[in-house]
Amino acid sequence: MDDWPDWIRALPQIATGVPGGRGHLISSPNGQVVLWSFPTSARVPTHSHGPQIGVVLTGQVHLSTGTTTRIITAGQHFSLDDQIPHSALVAAGTLVIEVFADPDRHTAMGSPS
Repeated sequence: MDDWPDWIRALPQIATGVPGGRGHLISSPNGQVVLWSFPTSARVPTHSHGPQIGVVLTGQVHLSTGTTTRIITAGQHFSLDDQIPHSALVAAGTLVIEVFADPDRHTAMGSPS
């Protein structure tokens, strides 16, 4: 699978807790951007947090909120409002860029919690 270029892979990696997913973090006091790669398929358990948007670059994501599941494929985007419980099934080979309103949504590996 084509992954992110070297300069993206040099960004801090996050401790995801999601087997199959790797995330590279850009963080500021105003929010975070995570560049995800999923070399293998992954199941993201139900969770909630502040607002987020995302765009799928390659592959597909089955995004579930409540009783609704939406399939987001390459070139499509999604948006989640504040504290909306959601889960996902992510196909192997998927690349996603997500932008989080929360400045502390994710923590870089090796960073203090």
